[in-house]
Amino acid sequence: MPGETVPVPSETVSARAREGDDRARAGTAALGTVLPAVAALVLFAAGALGIVAGPAAARPAAPPLLTVTLSLRVARCPPATVKGKRTRGAHRAPVKPKAWVDAQLAAARKLLAPYRIALVARRSSFTPARCELDTRAQRHALAEHAISTGAVDVLVLRRVRDLDVRSYNLMGVHWRYRGGRKAWRGRRFVILTARARAGVLAHELCHFFGLKHDPKGGNLMAPGPSSPLRRRRPPPKPWKPRLERWQARRLRAAIIRFTRKR
Repeated sequence: MPGETVPVPSETVSARAREGDDRARAGTAALGTVLPAVAALVLFAAGALGIVAGPAAARPAAPPLLTVTLSLRVARCPPATVKGKRTRGAHRAPVKPKAWVDAQLAAARKLLAPYRIALVARRSSFTPARCELDTRAQRHALAEHAISTGAVDVLVLRRVRDLDVRSYNLMGVHWRYRGGRKAWRGRRFVILTARARAGVLAHELCHFFGLKHDPKGGNLMAPGPSSPLRRRRPPPKPWKPRLERWQARRLRAAIIRFTRKR
């Protein structure tokens, strides 16, 4: 009859309830299987695209730290000449104070630290025959003091004249002995002058380990003011406190070879 409620047996209600529970459990089980698979797929895609940060993303390991030992010696010289005259009987003194040397080391360490290169300095003084160098032969004579084993000799002098541009005094130079004394052959050293700016030491150390001036410039190995490369057109880009990736790779490889010879 219309509007009349037909009673449903209790057994039917129980069967339908059990059937609903079974479907719910089956759906939950299926969801539990699908969700981990979807999550894994999402993480894989995110990792491939490089958008996952933290431990889940594979990051390249930092290269090992390389340590370069410097034998840094400051020349003890008489007072500079004034109008060609030197004060007689004057005592020799370091051409630059300790604070200046500290600043040069700090600048070099800061420039090389991003490439996992550390500098350790052994400091002392020395008494050269000349504190101002004007000729090639005078530079060769300085090899007498480049006697370190397993360390880079860095000699601080008052002045070194450019061999090509005679009116220019260098801030630093990497020098290789090419004279006639067999005992000195193969000696190399870095000369840092009293007018060196921050960054010159790092630049010359890169020369010591084989890096040449970059004709394009724009990095730590940009050519200096007296370099013939400055006359090119277009001229090199200004000096910047960084190395190109290929320069850093070559520098690290040369340091590894050098330290293995100790």
